[in-house]
Amino acid sequence: MFKEAFKFMWYDRAKMFGILFGMILSVFLVGQQVMICLALLGGTVSLATFNKEYIWVVSDKSKQVTDLPLIDMRIARELRTVNGVKAVHPMILSAGTLKFNDGLTFPVSLVGTQAPVFAGGPWRVAVGKPMDMLQDEGVFLDAQNSEFGKFLKRGDRHEFNGKRIKIAGLTAKTEGLGNTYGFTTIERARYLCNIPTTRASAFLVESQRGFFPDTVVANIEHELPGIKARTGEAFEQESLRYFAGSSGIVASFGLLVVFAVITGFAIVGLTMYSAVSDRLRDYGTLKAIGGTNATIRRLILSQAAIYALVGFGLAYGLLLFFINATKGSLDLQLTPLLSYSLVGVTLFIALLGSWFGMRRILKLEPAQVFRT
Repeated sequence: MFKEAFKFMWYDRAKMFGILFGMILSVFLVGQQVMICLALLGGTVSLATFNKEYIWVVSDKSKQVTDLPLIDMRIARELRTVNGVKAVHPMILSAGTLKFNDGLTFPVSLVGTQAPVFAGGPWRVAVGKPMDMLQDEGVFLDAQNSEFGKFLKRGDRHEFNGKRIKIAGLTAKTEGLGNTYGFTTIERARYLCNIPTTRASAFLVESQRGFFPDTVVANIEHELPGIKARTGEAFEQESLRYFAGSSGIVASFGLLVVFAVITGFAIVGLTMYSAVSDRLRDYGTLKAIGGTNATIRRLILSQAAIYALVGFGLAYGLLLFFINATKGSLDLQLTPLLSYSLVGVTLFIALLGSWFGMRRILKLEPAQVFRT
């Protein structure tokens, strides 16, 4: 049946390529927009994503991972007395301005972490090692930042908030949404950002062996009122929900995905209907010589399957090319779940598009094709 279906398709090559174009365009746009949306949302919560092994203890006013009002350092001592807590690591997060020697300035969110564990960052270290932050004025910056990454060179000296820093190491793709992360020791972060030693942005807590993180979280919130404790996974998801609901990113990209599906369906459906209409006499003749409606359905569905297979394969290849072309600026990922979803979108467009043409053929009486 697939051989006969391909012959029907190849007879009108213009419409065949038109259907494939609509299929490829729709699937590619759906995959592209979803990947970009997920990459942007992932960037907003990357601080939590790369520190999911810790329990986050933050101010009860904190709504997401980049919103960390300062809390009292004395909380660290109280945390160490909570049942199930193994270690407590303070962290600083503060915005500032990076200034190059030529006068160019860029906003940077500086993360200060405590040696030797450096809970909180840096992550994705490309040049150097975290202990290099202990060097005098040592700071890690993102070498793949689209604005200033190309200017960074290990050992160079610049300014942060008007104070001297030295590039002790480089990271790769540590950008958030609208900002990029820099890393240094917690002591230097306090100095650069004018934060007193009595304050911290968050405490990253390690739980003892044998204790479930959720149990330790419950113990912390019971013993220390006025703060919020979350597992790394829970804080990441909470932050994602906040950004998805407040930023409009999901709504904007969701609308683009809907339009992409509608566009693909319109192109495929109308073109397949036109192709069937042009060959109505052939389908009618097939019915006149004994072809049943079941045979016609198999023929049309076989064409839809071929379109879906070829269209999905080409669109998937374009998505892989797009990922490779943008790997320097976007952290795009074609996850298994997204791939399966794209298969579903492809089949939906192909089957629904073929349904229009199929309806007309199934209603056709064989004798009609011989009337003049």
